Amino acid sequence: MRRAAAGVLTLTAAAMAIGWAVGAGPLHAQENRVGGTWTIAINEEPDTLDPQKTGAAVAAQIFAFVGEPLLAKDFQSGIVPGLAESWTIGGDGREWTFRLRAGAVFHDGTPVTAAAVRASIVRALAPETKSPVAKAQLGPVVAVDALDDRTLRITLKEPFAPFMANLTDPRLSPISIKAAEAAGAGFGRAPVSEGPYTVKEWVSGHHITLARNPAFAWGPPYMHRGPAYLDQVTFRIIPDSATQVAAFESGEVSQIQIPPHDVTRLVDSKKYEVFHFLRKGVGLFLEFNTAREPFNDLRVRRAMNYAIDKDVLVKVALEGQGEPAYGPLPPSIWGYWPGIVDYAPHYDPAKAKRLFAEAGYVMGPDGLLEKAGRQLSFTVFMPPIDTWTRSAQLMQAGLRAFGVKMDIQTYEFGTLLEMLKRGEHPAELMGYTYNEPDILFVWFDSVNIGAGLNFSHYSDATLDGMIEAARRTMDTRKRAALYAGLQRYVVDKALWVPLWTNFNYIALQPTIKEARIHPDGYVFLGDAYLVKP
Repeated sequence: MRRAAAGVLTLTAAAMAIGWAVGAGPLHAQENRVGGTWTIAINEEPDTLDPQKTGAAVAAQIFAFVGEPLLAKDFQSGIVPGLAESWTIGGDGREWTFRLRAGAVFHDGTPVTAAAVRASIVRALAPETKSPVAKAQLGPVVAVDALDDRTLRITLKEPFAPFMANLTDPRLSPISIKAAEAAGAGFGRAPVSEGPYTVKEWVSGHHITLARNPAFAWGPPYMHRGPAYLDQVTFRIIPDSATQVAAFESGEVSQIQIPPHDVTRLVDSKKYEVFHFLRKGVGLFLEFNTAREPFNDLRVRRAMNYAIDKDVLVKVALEGQGEPAYGPLPPSIWGYWPGIVDYAPHYDPAKAKRLFAEAGYVMGPDGLLEKAGRQLSFTVFMPPIDTWTRSAQLMQAGLRAFGVKMDIQTYEFGTLLEMLKRGEHPAELMGYTYNEPDILFVWFDSVNIGAGLNFSHYSDATLDGMIEAARRTMDTRKRAALYAGLQRYVVDKALWVPLWTNFNYIALQPTIKEARIHPDGYVFLGDAYLVKP
């Protein structure tokens, strides 16, 4: 579900008394809206639905229906109440006090008290949890105190610029520690939180079904008061895009992200509601494991940046439905520095060949570059996503022309993430979805090697210091300048070859009403209901 809407809605006393809800059009009786299943196609299976242990965007997408974080972000990107009805900030930005909504309960019926929220935060911070994202979002939290049943105080070591925005992320929704301890390793298959839906069923490789939580009454102010309307939300796991489209057109699936080659046809059909926006994140990048040969050599990494033609990838793999990426942030995330387009490498065969030569590689008799008798070859690890696979095949052919042999190996997403954390890969293809430039901490700070998402396994005290400075700088202009420097530094170190950022086209069946698109790039279904076709 995830946060969003045009502002705080006010109901008249009479309307509230008879159970009416305010929507985009005329008033409708709430009871006439309840029911039905909405099926969303996803192309990869999450590693886990434990919000504190996942680093996968698809897990956050699903958990957004399951949890309710302390704060929410509305349709104007303003911060509004979530689980917390109010909050104050003191101590020069280091002391945050939240007043929780009365009556909130976890899916297992236990009260959502300040002590329960504190226990959830403590678990996210604990080293043994090995949280790749939630811990990073909590930043310099040094103390969490329950002042009474409904008052929670979080103390930071120092001011932390992304903190308020981070508290709107579904991965920071409180979980029931009692349920987590009882379920053990199985908690990630059926997490217990306090949001509008519960996890009903997870059938590996096929679907994850969520069921309406009839007790939910503590949503953000832009959502109607009370439980969600849709009885069930099912996520169908369909890796193949053609199969997704066929299921959508037959009515088996309710919502898809349209693959590039079907965008024009489905949009022009005018049969469906389609939302269109630039992805909140770099859609695809080639990341190097700098701890392994040949990518421990900066010259080789830089040569690769000149040897890959991103324009071809956008034209062929995305069929023009995107734009080349040049750094670790896209234009859709605040903090993006437009100058990175001219600063970063572009396709330049002559520079690529010169850098390969400077690294000691010469052309061998079989047409492959070699050094000391060893060929310049590597395997790229990746999940089997159609546009990524097509991009990999194009890169494979393009690099072969330079004498570089690239093999492609696909893995199930959860398995892949664990292999990347252990550093078993020479390189991988990856993408991300996020809403804050603090994603640079998640991907590049050395503290995230092994447990987090620093899959380049690159440790650099200078880079760590730059990231830390950007995180603790509260002045917006100064912070933007720091992120501009960070983008240049990451490009200089050639930890990635940024490839492309895609346009997202999300199509919905016409049987749904009041589904809305949030500026953070998701479809808000909190007020959505089904009608007969």
